Amino acid sequence: MAAQLDAKFFRKAKKVNRAVEITDNQAFIPAVRDAPEIRVPLPNRRPKTFEERTAELEERKEQISAIEDEIEKERKTLLSLVKNFHEGGPVSEVVAQNLKVKGLMEKRSTTARPEKWIEDLEGLSLKDVFASKRDDRKIGAPVYQVKRRVEPIASLYVDLGAASAAAEPVVEAPPLPTVKPKTAAPKTAAEAAQGAIIGQKKVVLKSKKLAAAPPGPV
Repeated sequence: MAAQLDAKFFRKAKKVNRAVEITDNQAFIPAVRDAPEIRVPLPNRRPKTFEERTAELEERKEQISAIEDEIEKERKTLLSLVKNFHEGGPVSEVVAQNLKVKGLMEKRSTTARPEKWIEDLEGLSLKDVFASKRDDRKIGAPVYQVKRRVEPIASLYVDLGAASAAAEPVVEAPPLPTVKPKTAAPKTAAEAAQGAIIGQKKVVLKSKKLAAAPPGPV
């Protein structure tokens, strides 16, 4: 199996204590001891221009604005359903509408910051967290921080291979010609009778002759 530019590739480089060397179109781990060098092709990508990134951000702002308008509309519907519930209406409608608003708010958050990850922050004290000078003890439990990015790393590049494949026109094969079955001309009565005679198979039954018995004693 050919090597790929993934986490395993870099783990191999760390295992043999060799730095990964980069060329224009390849990344490779130099040979060490009895192990040969490992080469992998680099993805055919280019960084997006500033204009392309600006256009994508503007489009995302428009999407967020449309989602916020929809949230405001659904929240008004939720308020009317809550008022109806206090007057004796069903609670199921309030729950369903509340979940709908929650889904729209999560969609807005994901659209605004598409990439989200969690990092472990080590060495924090209560003073660092609560801004209190009276307690310098450690928290005693891992502290995590949620970070978000407006532009994911993957969105900063254009895959030239995929772009060229999408730009190529799709050539459709021409339809096959329709072949009509050949129809035989109608035969006359004489041709039909002759064909029937020719088509018949003549079977000849052959009878085995009994061999003459040897004359018996006189």
